Amino acid sequence: MLFIRKIGGKNMKKLAKLLLVLGMVLAMAACSNDSGKDQGGDGVQTTFTYAIGGEPEYLDPAVGSDSVTSYVTNQMYYPLFRIGPNGATVNEACVSYEESTNADGKPVYTFKLTEENYWSDGEKVTAHHYVYGMLRSLGMGGADSYYSYFIADYVLNAKAHSIAMSDVADMTDVGIKALDDYTIEITLESSTPYFVNLMTAGVFYPAREDYMPEHDMTWADDPTVPTNGPFQTTKIDRASEVVMVKNEYFPKADEVSVETMTAKIMSDMDAQLMAFQTGEIDFATSLNSNVTQIYAGKEELLIDDSVINYFVLLNSYNDEVPALQDARVRRALALGIDRSVIVTALDAGDAYYELHGLVPNGFDGIDGDFRAEADAEEKLVYTDKEEAKRLLAEAGYDASNPLKITYYYNQSAMHDTVAEVLKAQWAEIGVEATLKTGEIRTFFDDRDNALFEAARHAMSADYMDPTTYLDMPTSWSQVQQSWGDETYDQMILDSRLASGDDRIQQLHDAEAYLIAEQSYAIPLFGYKSISLAKAGTTGAETNPQGNYYYWYVKVPA
Repeated sequence: MLFIRKIGGKNMKKLAKLLLVLGMVLAMAACSNDSGKDQGGDGVQTTFTYAIGGEPEYLDPAVGSDSVTSYVTNQMYYPLFRIGPNGATVNEACVSYEESTNADGKPVYTFKLTEENYWSDGEKVTAHHYVYGMLRSLGMGGADSYYSYFIADYVLNAKAHSIAMSDVADMTDVGIKALDDYTIEITLESSTPYFVNLMTAGVFYPAREDYMPEHDMTWADDPTVPTNGPFQTTKIDRASEVVMVKNEYFPKADEVSVETMTAKIMSDMDAQLMAFQTGEIDFATSLNSNVTQIYAGKEELLIDDSVINYFVLLNSYNDEVPALQDARVRRALALGIDRSVIVTALDAGDAYYELHGLVPNGFDGIDGDFRAEADAEEKLVYTDKEEAKRLLAEAGYDASNPLKITYYYNQSAMHDTVAEVLKAQWAEIGVEATLKTGEIRTFFDDRDNALFEAARHAMSADYMDPTTYLDMPTSWSQVQQSWGDETYDQMILDSRLASGDDRIQQLHDAEAYLIAEQSYAIPLFGYKSISLAKAGTTGAETNPQGNYYYWYVKVPA
């Protein structure tokens, strides 16, 4: 991925470096072979190695809240539901469910579970394990278990226990019950049409009390802890690799071809490309956008219709930068960016597209796609550099008193390119931007704790409803608030009481307030998942969330 306006000087050096790397890759690829891969009887490998783009968090389903962690835990657990390739909710350990209303008018879901569900040590998985997993997640609280709000905000009497970080034994009033070994009943506070979709998250995974204690996540570094998915860990080194072996007790074990699976931690995207080229890995998940040009037309290149946004988060609660508490300044920063320049610089064809709202393409709206129908009415962000300059001047900033901000991000070729374009574009409206980088975990922690002025942000959909994005700025969804306000909170709460087209319209209104009126964030682009798989690979499944499932992957030997 190169952002080149002219070939010369620094850009020539970048080009030369890229050509050198590509030359080394091709040379090493020519010398490589797959002789070290174990071969099964049906002509496929019994080993599978994939790379992820950073160190995962603890492999505790209640805690893991980022994509790289999910790329590992997805292989380890058998959930009640998951999101399929087309975005539909797929039943897994849940055989069926019914919806009803109790005497108090509260929605009630009754889930029937399969009886053919086993932990990797042979013990049966029951409804009690799923209930314990949910309540344990709730008791972790929002700081340690980000997605526990999927339970806290929707399940009857759950919120107070999340705030108090209660013990499971004290949650007798929470609307999550095991009616018997294979039946779960969940009572909600109010109607939530996408609740089953929420249940694909790790906070709804099963847990063992004898291995997975409450209020603790350090157990997850022990590779001997039983899991109930297609694979069980045998080695956990979160800085290097996670090794897993086939769980013979998995109910669909006869469909699993891989005996040993390894997740390699490779934060350097060029290193992932080289590892793929040389045969060190079979599947690369974190790659520079220029891979779409290198592998154009080749079967190794996979571009999937994931639902992902990329935006700039402005910290309007940072007292050290009062300028960002001024909506005029935030709007000026948004209007000063030409999104087409960023998309062109990333050079990934139609895998990237300009984004004019927080919610990317891919969600149902009132009459078609949510994003498309909003943009047809009015784009919430666009380019208007003259208006940006006027707003800055009105707020007291000009050539003699320029606005100065620091843009913070974790480094990669993609993020570097975006940062350089932002800096150049803001300079055109008189804003002096300083670029700051941080190691990925440090960066995520700093962003969560509002230790930034402007920061990179991106998110793949957690569930297939616009609220997966529009809940993000609410005060209760943040560790330390950096965007949104009480008005926005109330708009989202009001939308939860609505239904049908009225609910969608209220979400459109909330997004317009957030992005157009207050400019708490600056949408830049949306994009699809780009990966590389060894030629002939089948069964490596991804979905609009950008999640990968390798349960039934087959790699030719």
